[in-house]
Amino acid sequence: MKPHRSFFRASVRGLRLSTPSTVLLAALLVAGCSAPGGEPPWHSVHLTWQGDTSTTMTVNLVVEADGSDQRLPGAASVEWRPSGTEGQASSVAGTAAEIEGVPGVRVFHFELRDLEPGASYDFTTTAEGRPLGNVRSFRTVPRDGPVRMAAGGDVGTEPLSLALLAEASRRSPHMLVIGGDLAYANGLVSRWPLWRTWLEYVTEALITPEGHTVPMVLAIGNHEVNVGREGGVPASAPAEQKAPFFFGLFAQNQGVGGAPDDGGATYFRRDLGSVGALYVLDSGHLVSYQHQAAWLAAHMEADTDLPNRLALYHVPLYPAHRSYEGSAEGREAWEEVFHQGRLTVALENHDHVLKRSHPIRLGEVVGEGEGVLYLGDGCMGMDARTVDAEERWYIARSASEPHFWMAELSGEGSIFRAFDEEGRLLDLVTTGDVETPPDAGSVELELDRVIEESADAALLPTPASLPLTQVAVAPVQHFGYDM
Repeated sequence: MKPHRSFFRASVRGLRLSTPSTVLLAALLVAGCSAPGGEPPWHSVHLTWQGDTSTTMTVNLVVEADGSDQRLPGAASVEWRPSGTEGQASSVAGTAAEIEGVPGVRVFHFELRDLEPGASYDFTTTAEGRPLGNVRSFRTVPRDGPVRMAAGGDVGTEPLSLALLAEASRRSPHMLVIGGDLAYANGLVSRWPLWRTWLEYVTEALITPEGHTVPMVLAIGNHEVNVGREGGVPASAPAEQKAPFFFGLFAQNQGVGGAPDDGGATYFRRDLGSVGALYVLDSGHLVSYQHQAAWLAAHMEADTDLPNRLALYHVPLYPAHRSYEGSAEGREAWEEVFHQGRLTVALENHDHVLKRSHPIRLGEVVGEGEGVLYLGDGCMGMDARTVDAEERWYIARSASEPHFWMAELSGEGSIFRAFDEEGRLLDLVTTGDVETPPDAGSVELELDRVIEESADAALLPTPASLPLTQVAVAPVQHFGYDM
């Protein structure tokens, strides 16, 4: 009989990580322990996008003075050149900002433009003429050809969070997309230390075996927002005060580089080369579901010819742990838009479980290639939650397993694989005309399913129009969805 994996999860949280992760965590702890006078201030570096993922990159530098003889730099710059070259480097000065209520911390954003698609670049960050850290590298998304994307959510600052980030990077993604609930600081400026740890994790863990820093695309979650919390701000406050770290740390679409017709600060579109588009959405945290619907419909209509159309957001439309009825508002606002725009996959989070839905069209389970695949539900570091004793009518597979999804997107469709922190293959599904890959037979057949009976599960509606054969649980060996 297979041993229950909750024991192993507890061991991971007790620092029983794989050797690379253990060394990485130890290095982070040592680096943060002291800052002798004269040494550079504490800093972190992470990458995002404000524009085209194939021709731009945004470097985000966060600096903190130690409160003794250190001071915050007034200016900073980034120099970059194509990897493997020794010519004149390009340089750009950063725009500086501070987060109100967090003294001693300054954030610099640098947008690098006119880059070549699918190319590798080396870059350095400098503050007032003094280098901060070693030379780093990144690569832009290829304009043509496959795109590799890691996806998850509900990360936190646990040792397990670090292990999953490192395992995702080991698979060389072009980007990591996170569907909210990043550091679990609840948007409170008093919880800056959680963000500092989280930034240390992504600075050191998001590096591929080839040495590329992995850029992030981030959606907002409820734990980024302080409204309604002790120490938070009123609902009438500006958005930047409701989610100060989400806006202050990550240059994405806050009016810095986003076009006026490209959504808002918490909802926007990102190119996935010529093989797809990613729609980053706000599941009602700062912007209502309905407010985004028209914008989303217009962009999806323009993207009809793309083989992969993906949505990233926090609260699931088809949850595997929380109440189905609790997601009614999202389904009412977006599901028709998803259907009309022929959405391929929705990346959902918030519930802290592993989930793969059946293909769903407007609230009904349909055949392969006829509906949206909903994958989720977060759990990229936080404790896994319970699932139902029997799968809900819309779920093909669920489990109480920390994980991330790795997508391979091409002109033929996509392959989505779910992995845990040890690299176990937990699930696999394909879309479009992609053939089932050879490793489909390596999917773990036994996964943790921590069960807690609930009235919500018993009351889940089953559409009356569906025959019983259509709502049966799909076997775990069934992988191919020709969507």
